[in-house]
Amino acid sequence: MKTKLRFDQVKEEKVRFLEQHKYVVVATSLENRVTARTVRYASEGLNIIFFTLKHSKKVAQIKANPKVALCVDNVSIEGIAEIVTQRKEEGKRLAEVIKKKFPGYLEWWLARAPQLVVFVKVTPILIATWITGDKPFIEYLDLQNQNACLTIPWEKQEY
Repeated sequence: MKTKLRFDQVKEEKVRFLEQHKYVVVATSLENRVTARTVRYASEGLNIIFFTLKHSKKVAQIKANPKVALCVDNVSIEGIAEIVTQRKEEGKRLAEVIKKKFPGYLEWWLARAPQLVVFVKVTPILIATWITGDKPFIEYLDLQNQNACLTIPWEKQEY
């Protein structure tokens, strides 16, 4: 059973959800190795923004394979990651988004290693939410096709 939902309504619900949380698990991969770690993030609409050090494993993995998976609570996000340096206007803008959500946190890192800090911007492609209650459901928000639907987890999943 697949029930169509209002795309704009589900999208706005996810924007609000992301604004309310602080941590996301980020999974990246390179060759046959997948790694996951928890990072603090800020959101801008549905985009996820975090910073890291430019020599980190996640940066090397994202450069080789920009496809990432994220998990916040019961919400799984598949997306494309982009590394943005502070020298670019976009990097300066992303820094302000992070500073607004976590005052002092980015500044601490910039005071110690400003040349090592880079930003990661993840643009979601697909968001899946496990919904529990009387009956469990999986809610999909397909951003490429601008489609939202609800499915029963024991049926074959199309996404």
